[in-house]
Amino acid sequence: MAINVNIDNQLALKYSFMIGGKKRELTFDDQCALDMDKVQFKVQKISDKVNRMQENVVNKKSTDEQVKMMSGLYKEIRNAIIPFFDKYFGDGQGTEIYQYFNESTRALATVFGKVNECLDKVEINTNTKKK
Repeated sequence: MAINVNIDNQLALKYSFMIGGKKRELTFDDQCALDMDKVQFKVQKISDKVNRMQENVVNKKSTDEQVKMMSGLYKEIRNAIIPFFDKYFGDGQGTEIYQYFNESTRALATVFGKVNECLDKVEINTNTKKK
């Protein structure tokens, strides 16, 4: 007797996220994975820049100059993440998510991280039955 296994029903590549009070859907494919990696690389470079600044520059700057530098880095992070959400959730959605979370770049980055966490692995649906 043959065991029939439907692989199509086992792979979860379409996701629905509740973000910013709205259901947002995304289909995970190679382009999406590459776009996520690109955002992660950009944000990591910005984080590295912050670490270097703290070691070399920040202590030599006034508080106002430090805040101005950090504000610029926050803007760079937003400029890396918002276009990703616009591309995959629709035009203007990245800004909408940012505004929903009280214009917090840290919250925006956390949301991106959570989406990435979900998409970082291809899930196997365990509810499928073998026939």
